[in-house]
Amino acid sequence: MAASTVCRTRIILRARSTSLTRRARTSPTRKPKTEVTVKNGAKARKCRYTEILGRAENYRRVFTQIWLKLSGPLLAARSEDEVTEAFRSYGEPYAKEFVPRLAADILNVMREKKFPKRVKVQIRFLANSLAGRPNVEARTSRDICALGLAEERAKSPHKILRKEFYVECSCGFKGPALNDACRKCGAQISLLPELLHGFRPF
Repeated sequence: MAASTVCRTRIILRARSTSLTRRARTSPTRKPKTEVTVKNGAKARKCRYTEILGRAENYRRVFTQIWLKLSGPLLAARSEDEVTEAFRSYGEPYAKEFVPRLAADILNVMREKKFPKRVKVQIRFLANSLAGRPNVEARTSRDICALGLAEERAKSPHKILRKEFYVECSCGFKGPALNDACRKCGAQISLLPELLHGFRPF
């Protein structure tokens, strides 16, 4: 007779490690900041960090494609009209994304004393500066992008390959399962009782 019919397993919905459970109960968890509130006169608007980070990544990709042709005329521009003309002449098919809406911001960013000299750094600086406009200042937008990059670099390079339940089996085994089964007798975990009672294990 199959082990799964002889032994029944009961899923214990608790942390696999008692030390992790203890830390979760005693240590407050700090939620990462995901929004920034920007005051514009009497009106406050919230901007999601994820939106700014996503837009910055998209802008960096666009500028990387067109910068070879665009950079000369753009860096030589001295007015908003010249910025707009540079994009329309050398920045297609992406010009409408930037001009005339961001022409003034582009000009101001290029006039900053900290504007880089190297090509790759110029692309990143301009893209990160524009990603939060017009909701946040260019400097704030760059700070948000720097924070996002730091958080990305701090993430573990590894990934979970398998997750298992902690089980108590009628054969006497107590501990983590292996391949959704009892490590001692091989009895399979059945989620049918939980599903019938409306419990969602995941």
